[in-house]
Amino acid sequence: MARRKMAAGALAIIIAAAAIAQEFKEFPIVNPKRLELAKEYSRQHYGVDSYDLKDPKIIVIHYTGIPTLQKSLDAFRAAFLPGHRREIKGHGLVNVGVHFVVDRNGDVYTLLPTNVIGRHVIGFNHVSIGIENVAANANQLTEKQLVTNVMLVKWLTGQFPSIEYLIGHHEYQRSELPHYRLFKELDGNYKPTIKLDPGKKFMDELRRQLQRAGIHLND
Repeated sequence: MARRKMAAGALAIIIAAAAIAQEFKEFPIVNPKRLELAKEYSRQHYGVDSYDLKDPKIIVIHYTGIPTLQKSLDAFRAAFLPGHRREIKGHGLVNVGVHFVVDRNGDVYTLLPTNVIGRHVIGFNHVSIGIENVAANANQLTEKQLVTNVMLVKWLTGQFPSIEYLIGHHEYQRSELPHYRLFKELDGNYKPTIKLDPGKKFMDELRRQLQRAGIHLND
């Protein structure tokens, strides 16, 4: 009986994941200027004269640090990094950007095409897809966001067989983890910063539910 329930749950996730792309809401932030700046960023940090994201290897889970959807989306809208981000502005002018934002009610917004690099994780943008969850902190993350993250990760692994790793932003600098072999940063003055998002609790449950659905990714 337990096996039947587990199998039924996994099947439900697979079916939901297949349908999730039909429900994406669009909030496009890509434009010629952002692409130009992303190409410049890629050249500066990865030695690649292109903004193309080919064969992504990592999915990185974040929370926005902002309590509302609209303010979260607005933070990514501009092509240029805003002036108050002084700690990273000297290392590239392109604004922070991710591929997906998940609202607290589970709605998914697409921002960057999945074939364009974002700016969301130092040292791994060239190989990663970024998912942001609207929340000021870990306590604001919702069950609906968790369910949507499960389905979105499932869908992405189906779209990109190259994906091998799933990490939380708070884990990106853990050099003992398997994903760290892909770290690349040509700017020696661009120091990684400590991140707390989305937190161990969220990632543990996300991984547990993915494993139940038959998705096994390294961290």
